[in-house]
Amino acid sequence: MLFDPLFWTRAALIFICLVWLKRSLWVSRFNVTHPPLEPAREAPSQGEKVSVIIPARNEEKNIANCLVHLFKQNYPSYEIIVVDDRSTDKTSHLLENFQKLSTVPLRIVRIEKLPPGWTGKNHGMFAASKVAEGEWLLYTDADTTHRPESISTAMREVKKNNIDFLTLAPETESHSFWEKTVQPLAVGSLALWFHPAQAKGHHNEIVLANGQFILIRKDAYEKIGGNESIKNEVVEDVELAKKAKKAGYRVEFWNGTKLYSTRMYSSLREIRMGWTRIFTYLFNKNVPSIAHKIFLFLFFSLFPFVALAWELVLRTQNPAAVPAELFYLTLITCGWIILVRFIGNKMVKSNPWYAFLHPVGSVIMVWILLACVGRILFNRPSVWRGDLHQ
Repeated sequence: MLFDPLFWTRAALIFICLVWLKRSLWVSRFNVTHPPLEPAREAPSQGEKVSVIIPARNEEKNIANCLVHLFKQNYPSYEIIVVDDRSTDKTSHLLENFQKLSTVPLRIVRIEKLPPGWTGKNHGMFAASKVAEGEWLLYTDADTTHRPESISTAMREVKKNNIDFLTLAPETESHSFWEKTVQPLAVGSLALWFHPAQAKGHHNEIVLANGQFILIRKDAYEKIGGNESIKNEVVEDVELAKKAKKAGYRVEFWNGTKLYSTRMYSSLREIRMGWTRIFTYLFNKNVPSIAHKIFLFLFFSLFPFVALAWELVLRTQNPAAVPAELFYLTLITCGWIILVRFIGNKMVKSNPWYAFLHPVGSVIMVWILLACVGRILFNRPSVWRGDLHQ
């Protein structure tokens, strides 16, 4: 039995089924353990001023949609500051037109040159903060779509719960084939590996943040040194949250899927580049940690499907080559994985039928994680928005 491959295959499949059972319970309870913030039913009659800051570089595809929805906010006191960071497309022209038509105070901060030692986004965020007039700063990205209650709801929560730094997870939009195949798996893996509950508590060293929505008190931002204190960090959202938490401010990461959405990437190339950058720095360039995640995908996501394909080949040649109970166990395991992914895709409002492409998405995820390892071992810089980041 010790050297019986069929025994170990059965044992592995049973173990994989149990792990996916645990994941199914986690998925089914996620909206209970991490309920989305309900949009504020009524807008406040008054409130502290909020400066909405949007770093934008070559965002001609996104900036119009972002601004149109931000103009519709029902919060009584806010301004919008867009950082036009060395754009070479039509972003500058679009911003000028919006500035003429806007009924909301809209200012444009133009960046012509990136100072040495800064990442582009950090510099843009810091430059905008210097001209912001609000008591609160709301950093958001150009590829986001905000509901009219977005600011009102976030301000309601920070006031009610004495929060200094509130960051929200978005609903993730997927439109293209590769987005629907990979994005739900990547986002789900991120939530599984960096569980929001792990960041609870003031003394917990784990800190989560999402740069697509960061609402921070301006005086707290200034006291921790703002983005200047992390000017060369690539994952600036997490580093800024760490700074705030270390300084004793209350930092919270909540579910904002009912308040805003984002389309992170539109092509396979963008998906690979974006997630390679994210995972490389979220795992602190730790090769063993990334290698562990590669193993998880190979064993828990790909092994059952490879085993099923191999068993099908053997059974076409000789029906007795694979015991019937092993074949059906493998089939059930693969079906169970797809069912869990089907439910998960529905939860994140992605096409659930793409769950059947789970093996393809898993191969892409392994490819991305291997790219992270290669980037670390060979000290290759990340390229994002035209900038190089080590």
